[in-house]
Amino acid sequence: MPRSALLRHSIAAVTAATLLAGVGPLAATATAAPVTADAATASVDPWAASVPLSDGAALHSLLDLKTTKDGAVVALWYRLAEDRSKNELIASVRPAGSSVWGAEQILRTLPTWRSSAALTVSADGSVTAAWMEYPNDGGPGDEKPGGSFRMVTLAAGATTWSDVSDIMTDPGWVHSGSLSGSPSGELVAVWQGVSAGKAGLYSSVRAAPGEAWSEPVRIDEPTADAGLSSAPEVIHSADGTTTVAFVQAGPATGEIKVLDRTAGGTWTKPVTVSAPGKYAHNPKLAVGRGGHAALVWHEQDSRESGVGTDVVAQRPAGSLTWSAGTPANGFDGGAWRKIAVGPEGDVTLLGVTFVDGSGFIARTTTRSAATGTWAALKTISTGYVPDDQFDLTAGPDGVVHAVWTQGNTDRKLMTSSRVAGAWSAAPTPLSTNTSGYALGLVTVDAADRPVAVWQQSSGDLTTELRAATTAPAPVKPLPTWRDHSGDGRGDLLGLTPAGALTVRTGSGAGGLGTGATATGWPATSTVVPFGDLSGDRCNDLLVRNAAGVLTRHDGGCGTAFAPGGPKLTIGTGWNAYNALTAPGDLTGDGRTDLLARTPGGELFLYEDDGKGAFKTRARIGGGWQAYNAVVGVGDLNGDKAGDLLARDAAGVLWRYQGKGDGTFGARVKLGGGWQAYNSLVGVGDFTGDGKADLVARDTTGTLWRYAGNGAGAFAGRAKIGGGWQMYKTLS
Repeated sequence: MPRSALLRHSIAAVTAATLLAGVGPLAATATAAPVTADAATASVDPWAASVPLSDGAALHSLLDLKTTKDGAVVALWYRLAEDRSKNELIASVRPAGSSVWGAEQILRTLPTWRSSAALTVSADGSVTAAWMEYPNDGGPGDEKPGGSFRMVTLAAGATTWSDVSDIMTDPGWVHSGSLSGSPSGELVAVWQGVSAGKAGLYSSVRAAPGEAWSEPVRIDEPTADAGLSSAPEVIHSADGTTTVAFVQAGPATGEIKVLDRTAGGTWTKPVTVSAPGKYAHNPKLAVGRGGHAALVWHEQDSRESGVGTDVVAQRPAGSLTWSAGTPANGFDGGAWRKIAVGPEGDVTLLGVTFVDGSGFIARTTTRSAATGTWAALKTISTGYVPDDQFDLTAGPDGVVHAVWTQGNTDRKLMTSSRVAGAWSAAPTPLSTNTSGYALGLVTVDAADRPVAVWQQSSGDLTTELRAATTAPAPVKPLPTWRDHSGDGRGDLLGLTPAGALTVRTGSGAGGLGTGATATGWPATSTVVPFGDLSGDRCNDLLVRNAAGVLTRHDGGCGTAFAPGGPKLTIGTGWNAYNALTAPGDLTGDGRTDLLARTPGGELFLYEDDGKGAFKTRARIGGGWQAYNAVVGVGDLNGDKAGDLLARDAAGVLWRYQGKGDGTFGARVKLGGGWQAYNSLVGVGDFTGDGKADLVARDTTGTLWRYAGNGAGAFAGRAKIGGGWQMYKTLS
């Protein structure tokens, strides 16, 4: 195991003695001692040598760096010819699971030097490059009205970008275009335009690929004496919600306002989040992979005062309500430049400040979502830091990576990482330039490894682009069936009447420990442990509420399933079914599928669509009302297809063997007497022999283990322990 992976696993590892088969629901587990913030061992794997993405015969200006849903990394930049005769928009892609970058692709030859471009990653796995261009400009210093917002898209897994298409064209002054995307393929465009001499915020929507963009609408609320004073900040959550923050400023006022648009919905009215009577400006908006968001801005008594503080507001995943602004852990003589939000909602800030005796330095701090407290300010630079460019990202494992430019004359790109609350003991230089400067960006790939791309001087008026990562990036393997704790063993989920949902972790010896727990679940929830529907290489959870809404809750390979965690609404009307279960892969595509039974006994297959949801249902057959329990149990006989158990009213248990084509073979009788149990759950392999197992709870609350024999049946029962009636449901 790589050193960083070993460290990250050791921090959260259970170090108690092996859990025995007789351990009951309330058995305690010991955990490793907490790692303190000054732990000197915090690190990531060493960075590999950088590779060139371009030659050094032009002026390359890096614009954006993003990781797609499937793990591909995309870099976007401008290439201005050495004689300044041509400005091109260029992209390069490093495919998922590869350490090799593809050849650069010219997306557009721009009509003039002025432009702004960025990448948007959508939940369907595609990535879109969108940019503004201004064909009427005469050149630098001779800017004229009239502009177009344009785009190209790289579909998930594709190697060729689409043709250029227009989002909007306006004869007036327009700039600062941004895009966001939803899982359905909807795109939302936001940009600034000028009306009556004041800047306003406009939006247009494309409901689905191939459809026309809607007529632009103004989404801010103009006043007689105030307009937008800076470019809007735009983020989008995995569920397709677009959020915009902007400054509405008058002659002496400045307010930070926020508005939202849910997927398929309409824009809310702007809400002021800054304090009344203050002059607020310089908003920075960010969203984490878990869906939590943070907004930081600078607030002072008046425009002229020059004295103020940085303020942070936070918004939990799944909510559109921001907390009140509270002072960020700031410093005098500087400002925060970048925000990163961790999967659990921790907020990390990176900025620059001046310190007597040291000059300008890069500093950082983190606010814990669990405690609400800020860590002490930490200097991560070791030399002079010009206020040129910074970047910051947080991976799904919670590790934070920073890059910045450092040096008095020969300015290198530096990097440092924060693991388990501690930053690297010393930063690592990434760029190879021996003179000039380097500016860069950082992202995290599908294997949780940082990937940096930067531009560095190659001559007096030329630059080259280079990229580096900490190691070749293999895609993480698919998680083991029914493993929600990340240890490769099958797990059981228990929901208490009070709404606590706990992952009961398989010990590998037939016992069950107590893993991650989250509260706040309605006791009426129907909980269906599932495979990796979201594509992040962690098993997910399906939850149906009392109203019949089915929601996918994304797994974290060891983290708790919380109601406010990362999630996606699958749809409504699921209360039409009285049984939902996941038997494993029924269709032979390697992905978990869902079975749903109606009260009338019809059984339907919902096949994983590979995009985070399900294909249209397919009817398997009728007559299933004869059974009072239908239980998905994974592969019982080693043929790679998921199998199903069904118990009839007489207590006889039957096996239906999956055929790998979405259907089942004829039923096989396993035995009688199963009416003694009020819960039957296929938990995958929790005995460590590689075979799918079953647990059963009787009416006294005793839990029994039935070890699979690998041939479609089970060994005699073994007692796990008592007290399991504490759970309203087991799944």
